[in-house]
This record gives sequence, C-alpha cells and structure tokens, in this order.
Amino acid sequence: MAVKALAAVKIAEALAPLGTDLSPVFWCASEDHDLVEVTRVPLPGPDGVEEAGPDPEPLARNRRPVGALPVEVDVAALLERARAGAGSQADEESLDALRAAHAGKSYAGAFVASLSWLLAEPSLLFADAARPEEKPVLVPLAVRLVRERAEVSRLLASRATELAAAGHPPQVVSEAGALPLFALVGGERLLLRERDGGLELKGQGGERLDAEEIVDRFQSGEWLPSFSALSRPLSTSTLYPVAATVLGPAELAYWAQMLPLFDWAGLVPPVLVARPMAAPVSASGAPGPRAARPRPRGPLRRQRRPPRGRAAQSAKRPFSPSSRRYATEPSPPWPTWARASRPWRPGSESPSRRPGRTSVSPSTSSSNEPARRPAARTKPKPGRFGASPRHSRRGRPAERVYGPLPWLLRYGRAGLVGPLREQLRWDVAGLQEILL
Repeated sequence: MAVKALAAVKIAEALAPLGTDLSPVFWCASEDHDLVEVTRVPLPGPDGVEEAGPDPEPLARNRRPVGALPVEVDVAALLERARAGAGSQADEESLDALRAAHAGKSYAGAFVASLSWLLAEPSLLFADAARPEEKPVLVPLAVRLVRERAEVSRLLASRATELAAAGHPPQVVSEAGALPLFALVGGERLLLRERDGGLELKGQGGERLDAEEIVDRFQSGEWLPSFSALSRPLSTSTLYPVAATVLGPAELAYWAQMLPLFDWAGLVPPVLVARPMAAPVSASGAPGPRAARPRPRGPLRRQRRPPRGRAAQSAKRPFSPSSRRYATEPSPPWPTWARASRPWRPGSESPSRRPGRTSVSPSTSSSNEPARRPAARTKPKPGRFGASPRHSRRGRPAERVYGPLPWLLRYGRAGLVGPLREQLRWDVAGLQEILL
C-alpha cells in the first residue's frame, strides 16, 4: 500500500512541471465485506510466516461493509506479540503510533490514520468508496448495469474469450447469472444475480424482482449501489477525473477483463501504471523479513530472471504513454506495462471533490498483487496495520507475505519510508532493491 501511494505521489510530482494539475488519491475499498482479509496479521516466526489474526471462520459470514465496522481485533495484543518477536529491535515509536491509530477507530479510520502516519505525505488524499453523499451520482451507472445486463454480460464474455485465446484465464470468475453489482440493503452488501427469469439478492430468501423494480429501489434511495471488481473502475471514473491508476499485476489482469465496459459506459479509461516492486535490503546486504522473489502468473507474467544484454537496456526504459500493450498480446518483455489511452480532458462532466484537478489513484479495488489468486479477493482493505498474507483459493501464496510491520519494528518509520521515498522509481521495471 505504501509503495502504491508513493508511486502515485511521485507520478503527480513528475507531471507537475508539465503544467498538469494532479492530486495523488488513495481509493479505499471500504465497502468490501471481506472481514477475513482485513484481519490477517502475518508475522515472522522461527519456521516462516505465522498468522496472528483472529479465527477467520466466524468472520467469513460477514456481509457488512468493513470500513464502518469498529476494529474489534485486539490490536494491542497483536503489537505486543510483534514486539516480542522483534526483541530489542522493536521500534517503540512505531508501536505507539499504530496502537493509537487503531484505538476506538473503524477499519477505514484506522487504515487512513495508519497510512497517513506512515507516509506523512500532505499531498496524499483519500477517497472513500462508502461515502453516502456520492451514491446518487452512481445510481445512473447502477441502473444501466441492471437494464443493460445482457449487453454487459456479452461484452465481458467476449473479452474473456479473447483473453483465454491468448492464454490468459480470467482473473475474476463470477457465478452464473451474477451482475457486476451489489446492493447495500439493511446495512449488508448483497450480490445481484439473475435467476429463473428474474433478479434477486443473493442470500435474501430468493425473492424475485424484475429489472424495473430494482431500478426503482436504487432511484428512490431504498437501496444504495455498490460495485464489484469488474465495475468498480467505472464508478471511480464516474466520481473523479482519474488520469492514471497504479495497479499490481493481478489488478491489471482484471482491468483487462473489464476494459470494454469503459466504452459501453461512455467513460475515458485512465492510463494504467504498473506498481513498482520494492525489496527492502539492509545496509549489510541481508534482506529483511520478506517473501521469496515473486513468480506472478497471468497476462502480465514477468521474467523470472533479471534481464541481460539488450533486454536489460529495454527494461531500463521508463513508462511511456505511447506504449500500447494490451492484455491479449503476449507477455510483455518488461513489467511496466500499461494500457495507454486518451488522457482525461478538462471539461469532463465527472464530478470531483477538487474541481479542476485530476487524480493519480493507487487503486485498492481488487488487488494490487500478482495473479496468484482471483483478483476479486486481493484488494487492499482499510484497517490493516500489517498487510494480509495473500493466499489464493487454491492455497498458493501471492507476492507479498508480510506488510510493513516487520520492517517498521526493525528500522522505524524514518528508516523504512525515508529510503523508499528517496530510492523508489515509479517508471523503472523489475524488482527494485531499497537499501535501508
């Protein structure tokens, strides 16, 4: 999360001299209901990763948006466990700050407080997917997804076929009849799906409604729209004039699935920028507590070995908006892949909280990690003071195993974020070693 946010800040800074007025924005997927994922706390142990979070089984039944839920995990106890594992290296300032960031907070509030403290970046803004005052602006999009669901389904199926023909299985696999749309009803987030000639809310007893009844409930405000991984990019570009978005390989893969929906919605897609990959390394050359070098899968599979010769020179080239690599092409030779598209034009009718400013957004919608799991399950969520261990439904670990907590305990905020801010390049391909 910190790397994505810093990349967005650096992109905005790089384009400022060109006269482009940008704001770095972190989109918080606070409406997601995956309480299991937001409560995972991986810590280093003598035999590898140890999960310190609460029992996931009772949390898996949650259907309420996590952002507004109070943090009921015993954060103080988790931090004490982390302190015990770090021994004399434990940084007390970090422990105190993280403890304070979670005390009496909701998951969304704890997330914003933690990341704001960690980066201390005044230019970084936060967008909350759950803001009720923005829901009316999104109702027309939800209405179209309901009324034109057959066309939306056709576009997504056609795109999935193209990706499969190119050797890339879809990142997001939806159940039969599911719309890329949820409804917030009675405080719960429920999937809309088509069944037996009607529409229903999954888990609500099978009440069948026709399309216009659904539309009436959205338009009246009885139901509030919430968007899936395949439609959330449309909602962000409806609310804000997003110029570029920083995404991990799995996010890029599922964006590849839904890109045709931008034309369907009449929206200009942002430029997709691959999230930098950073490996903190101690001054002695020994790596800190980190996972093994990642081996991403899917349409954005990276090289497993460092490039040499001409390939090495190619890998040093910065991202260029003129590059047009689409997910249906063979795997790119260097991982700063992006779909270049028309930039956002001033005069767009997309509303923004800061009129006249475009945004560079490190997306939290569906996942910033390489494609080791379905992307719909890999979103960074509010409330994590340590990132969750990312596991696919097939049990394969994703790229990141530890969050920033182990490094914070060893080096402190200044010792971790200072080198990241100084050394991280958003426009360089491959794994970047950050000397701490």
